[in-house]
Amino acid sequence: MHVISRIALLGGLLLLPAACSSDDDFGKAPLVCPAVGVLSDASALRVFGDGTGRDQANTAYELEFMRANLLECELKKGEMTATIRFEARARTGPAAPSNEYEYPYFVALLNPDNEVISKDLRKGTVKFKSGKAETFFAQEYDDIKFTVPEGRDGLGFEILVGFQLTREQIELKRAQDAAPKPGPDLIMQK
Repeated sequence: MHVISRIALLGGLLLLPAACSSDDDFGKAPLVCPAVGVLSDASALRVFGDGTGRDQANTAYELEFMRANLLECELKKGEMTATIRFEARARTGPAAPSNEYEYPYFVALLNPDNEVISKDLRKGTVKFKSGKAETFFAQEYDDIKFTVPEGRDGLGFEILVGFQLTREQIELKRAQDAAPKPGPDLIMQK
């Protein structure tokens, strides 16, 4: 029964694109939209308080992009437009001076050669409810417009989001990513 359910589900998924197209789309190649993701080196932001320490005791805010998704894209006369949504988590630390924080982020567009076509710097604000040290938030971004070569679509293009970090924040993030993680070693044999 389990195998039959999987086959039925797969069949239903294969028919889904046909259900979303119109008669005008019949016979046309499906539109390929740009890939969307979070730049790993810019996926987290840690902000410290006024003290000189760079440890948990002097942490004011920690933010992390959890995911970014494409909501829609459209191609008209060689101009592609796209709307994305990103979801993030934020925490206050012991050195947080207020219940809200304005964070810098970017949305970048890369062409198929992995060259940055555009990078838009923005600021967003995260607000923490009274007595809550953690919150989840989401935001849509619909200002993505770019020209594609004639006869092409979004194939190979990529939209990336990330926090706009200082050099110190980048170095801290890379050091944290390289540090061994605590916990049992699941690979080692006894």
